[in-house]
Amino acid sequence: MPATMVNQWTDSFAVASAFVIPDPVNSSRTVFTSTHTAGNWLVCCVSWHTGAGATTVPTVHVADDAHNWWVPLARVNSAGGGCAIWVAPNPRKARRVYVAATDYITALATHVAEYAGMGSYLQLASTPVKGFTNGGTSLALGALTAPASEALTLTCAGTDNATATLSSATAGWTSGTAVSATNGSDTTSDARLLPRWQSTTGGPSVTYTTSAACNIHAVSVALLVAAPTPAQPNPNWPLVRFEAGFGAGQRTPRDEITWTDLTKRLLSLDTSHGKQFELGGVEAGVSKLRLRNNDGALSPTNTASPYWPNVLDYTPVRIAATWQGRTYGVLHDFAERWPQSWRDPHWGEVNMTSIDAWATLTTRLPGILQGEILLDAPYGYWPLSDPSEGTTGSNLAAGNTKPVTMTPSKEGIGSAVQAAFGADAGTLTGSAGTVWSQSGLTSLQGLNGYSLQYAPTLDMPPLTGEGITVEVWARYDNVTQPSNIEGQVFVLKETAGAIVSIVVNTSGYVVIASWDAVAHTRTDITTTQYVKDSAWRLYTLAVTPTRWDLWVNGTFIIGAGSLNHALQPNWFSLNGQADQRYHGRMWNGALAHAAIYPRKLPEGRIIAHYWAGAAAMSRDSADQRIGRLLSYAGWGQARAISYTAYSPYVPATSIEGRPVSSPVQDTADSEGGYLCVDSHGYLCFTAKQYRYDQTPKYTFGDRPDLGEIPYDEGMETDQDPAQAYNDITVTQQYYGAQVRVTDAASIARRGVIDVERTSEQADIDYVADQARYLLAKYKAPSQRINQVILDPASNPAIWPVALGVEQGDVVRVVRRPIGAPQISGTYEVIAKAHSVDFAAGKWRTTLSLGPGDPEVLTADDPVYGQLNGSNVIGW
Repeated sequence: MPATMVNQWTDSFAVASAFVIPDPVNSSRTVFTSTHTAGNWLVCCVSWHTGAGATTVPTVHVADDAHNWWVPLARVNSAGGGCAIWVAPNPRKARRVYVAATDYITALATHVAEYAGMGSYLQLASTPVKGFTNGGTSLALGALTAPASEALTLTCAGTDNATATLSSATAGWTSGTAVSATNGSDTTSDARLLPRWQSTTGGPSVTYTTSAACNIHAVSVALLVAAPTPAQPNPNWPLVRFEAGFGAGQRTPRDEITWTDLTKRLLSLDTSHGKQFELGGVEAGVSKLRLRNNDGALSPTNTASPYWPNVLDYTPVRIAATWQGRTYGVLHDFAERWPQSWRDPHWGEVNMTSIDAWATLTTRLPGILQGEILLDAPYGYWPLSDPSEGTTGSNLAAGNTKPVTMTPSKEGIGSAVQAAFGADAGTLTGSAGTVWSQSGLTSLQGLNGYSLQYAPTLDMPPLTGEGITVEVWARYDNVTQPSNIEGQVFVLKETAGAIVSIVVNTSGYVVIASWDAVAHTRTDITTTQYVKDSAWRLYTLAVTPTRWDLWVNGTFIIGAGSLNHALQPNWFSLNGQADQRYHGRMWNGALAHAAIYPRKLPEGRIIAHYWAGAAAMSRDSADQRIGRLLSYAGWGQARAISYTAYSPYVPATSIEGRPVSSPVQDTADSEGGYLCVDSHGYLCFTAKQYRYDQTPKYTFGDRPDLGEIPYDEGMETDQDPAQAYNDITVTQQYYGAQVRVTDAASIARRGVIDVERTSEQADIDYVADQARYLLAKYKAPSQRINQVILDPASNPAIWPVALGVEQGDVVRVVRRPIGAPQISGTYEVIAKAHSVDFAAGKWRTTLSLGPGDPEVLTADDPVYGQLNGSNVIGW
């Protein structure tokens, strides 16, 4: 019986060319799939445009809100981007599919399709076919090998140019909805995607064509519609598979890991993932795996091992369990160590300790402006935040340590001039450090003072090819300035003289001066930008051999073409010049965060740099802030970060020097969503509008006839006063405002039990909402059931629950004591642990529970009563 597409959904993202709150460069996207039917397979096709700042070859990770098992099938990259296909076989109902890039991209196009008629098990029918062409108009993928039986055959192609159409006329295929992502201005943020499918017993080929030359990438795969059922030796025990990704490491994308089956070596395991208390933060998950090693193959020093030399720390390891045609994650960790032990001379073991993804979030963050700049891979980057006693500005660009040097004019510096690093950044909100400043120049001292010089050097990027972009934050002070000559913000020079510069004329207006390398003439264009007002401004100048374009504070101001620039700059000077060819054009003011990029920056990235400096990314949403923090840390591991209804955040001025896990936790706590690492090893964030909008997924109780899930004896209920608070203060970060709420009745009974929390919400009403929410939940002790223990080995009917329940799930627990009233309540799973001994046939799953949220009342209007957009309460 053939498979059939019964539903499809799409999403697109592009770095904008007009002002919006900038998205992170490793953007996480949410595709809403609320009409999906459980059991119907989900296929996700993705195309992306690679950003110039990518330090690795980008790919994507795919997940969903039901924590289904997603498998990467095929991926290919071209010069302009890439495309990939992922599948979730026999999944539980998914309402949201998450797609996240591993590195810098400027556009992402996503197509999610639902297929009916597929069996329960995943098996490739043939080896995937993939290909790419750079700068072409056609790409032909060869035929897939004919399958042994009916196969769902999938293909997709992507390009990096939305102005060129993408099509395929190959017969036999049915096209899904085409997806296009673009900023509407240029092609730097373009991506196209065309998915196609057919159910067939043949081995089809496919050809894609475009209406104009561009980079094309495509893949094809075939999946058996009715794959054979794998052998299951014990019908009352799931099929368990333990694998190690030898050769991979902590940051290896999932689709680059080659898994080695080590199932026969797994003797027992104990896992623990989650947190101890609902108000606590996520704790690093730790697992203990006892592995058979009597042959020494898992000994890191055994050069005869088939796994040598890759028995290393941070090797990915995973355990999955398949029950009744559905595969569940048990753990996806990283092997921290492989210690050897011997129970007797003939029985060697490895007692492995593994850690989850949360334990890898240790990278210390830069300041937010520094983080945004470094994402774009500058040729040179000088924050100018060096110690006050220094005379050089450090270069933080990768692979380039050459500093700028504070150089005095040969005409003298002037008797009253003060110039130094270490000055206060003042209103430059996103600058975590100090700045360089100069003061004391009089009206006749335009040839005096200091300049910052980067010269001479022969390795500066040329203007040919993609051109270059120069940017610098400058504050031209509203004080006496030299009036005998213009002030020069910066200049690019070559051996014969200047190429282009930004100057401020004696009236205080910005002028672009460019030099014709053929006619040896200077052309000035005066703008309407008045800057003698002591305000920080970001000046961005993109330069090619024939053109320059100017942005001020992320806004395009003016451009000029038909020019004859010299092609190879060798000097870069800030605040005038003090070199062997010219001295002068110094001015009073300050400089910070100067950078040169070996390409024209996308306009959206210019905006991002401006907003990072001016506002420290104020008004981020929670998902944007989390993605941004992870991008600064270079953390592209698997994640499922849900879209959040817009509730703006304060400026991110307190992230520098902190491990990335800490501000990520702060962001999640401030939003009210749920943060965890799930059983597939994905970092998951569920926003509050989805967290609130849950009914209990499972009911644990002693009445299986009512659909309740039986649990082990020994459960205790308690109302712990240590978890009650009646005097709550929430402090708004950055602004320092505080909201304090108390409950008089609780204080009268228990005395004052205070707690302090912080919030990153920019709206003080949201901060107050958070305080009131906490008081409503904790002013009196809640009924607590700390643990529920499941024993699926003794009751195989509950395997889907023991394996499938996840942190963040809402559950109901019922207890019917003999001779006493029924006890019941709603709880949230805050931790999950498995303890398994395979030889003894024991498997116990322990769930740690926290009290459920107070009831959230919503109107019953079909539009305004929905938990989305502006209808979501502040906290």
